[in-house]
Amino acid sequence: MMRSWRTAGAAAGLLLAAAILPGDASAQGGPASVAVDPVTLVEVAETQTLIARLVAVNESTVATRIPGIVSEVSVQVGDRVAKGDAIAELDRELLAIEQRGAEAMLLQAEAGLGAAQANVDLAEQVYERTTRLRGSAAFSQGRFEDLATEVARATAELARAEAALAVARTSVATARYREENATIRAPFDGVVVARLAGPGDYLQAGSPVLRIIDDLTLEVEADVPTEIVAGLDPGDAVSAIVDDGTVARAIVRAVVPSESPATRTRPVRFTIDVEGTTKPLAAGQSVILRAPVGPPREALSVAKDALVQQSGGWIVFVAEDGKATPRRVTIGAAAGGRFEVQGDLEAGELVVVRGNERLRPGQDIAYEAPAAAVASDAAQATGERATN
Repeated sequence: MMRSWRTAGAAAGLLLAAAILPGDASAQGGPASVAVDPVTLVEVAETQTLIARLVAVNESTVATRIPGIVSEVSVQVGDRVAKGDAIAELDRELLAIEQRGAEAMLLQAEAGLGAAQANVDLAEQVYERTTRLRGSAAFSQGRFEDLATEVARATAELARAEAALAVARTSVATARYREENATIRAPFDGVVVARLAGPGDYLQAGSPVLRIIDDLTLEVEADVPTEIVAGLDPGDAVSAIVDDGTVARAIVRAVVPSESPATRTRPVRFTIDVEGTTKPLAAGQSVILRAPVGPPREALSVAKDALVQQSGGWIVFVAEDGKATPRRVTIGAAAGGRFEVQGDLEAGELVVVRGNERLRPGQDIAYEAPAAAVASDAAQATGERATN
């Protein structure tokens, strides 16, 4: 197909040369010194630009675990905290009283258990002595039955004392839990973004105190149109651009199976490496993603400096037999410093990239062939289309 373009366009190139500047090119003087670059065959993947946003992986409204009156909030909005740092305190006076009462009940229950155990031991000893008298004149069946009843009663009292001890231990554990959680701590490393309670506020268990986000562990969330979301699988990479212009790779982590009927989009989460950014990042900050629209295809590309605008379109000058031969091209996708082109060109042909602004069709040119056939930024081209 490339050869057919060249054959079909040979006459058109001559007509183009005549239309641009009639006359004999040999009369224009010596060869012009130019720089050239090869036409390369690249893989083009059409993409769609999506406006995404950074989101915090960890974001929490920190709540109190117990009811109480706030005595202190020790951090301000914007403060950075580490996991486990004390960030607020509840009044401890009533908690201390409750803990002392629970510990006293525990001592009482332990003593009651000891007494109950002693009663059981005594009742069993008397019962065993009476049992050994069975068959003798000293044995009394009525007394024997009374002692059996006494053993059963003492055993029941022991069980009751054990239960009371368990309740007392639970009360002590609850009091200690409440006392320990009077100090409200940061659940993870992050930054305080809101204070929701202050000294003097009475809080129920579960009441919010502060909002904290982990601004160092961020993901990208994008609402991706349904027609292209099927082309995104976990592990796929797309190009991402943050506010300072840093280009990063965003890796699909999850496609959330929840579609908005209004926008016909689904949320997609991406992990992103943003260590190279020059500005601090924040949750909610915009990120531009370029998501693939279809499968990649092969296309010819030229360096952007090879393109010369003429009336009605674009041309490139091909270095052919020491002369500058104009070829009309149609520009396609852009990638780095190159553009996809269609026209009477073949991979490997040399096009003028410097000195082409004043070239005349058919003019003699002098150049050195480039050492590398493919420029470093020609590995892949990416076409873009904007979202609605």
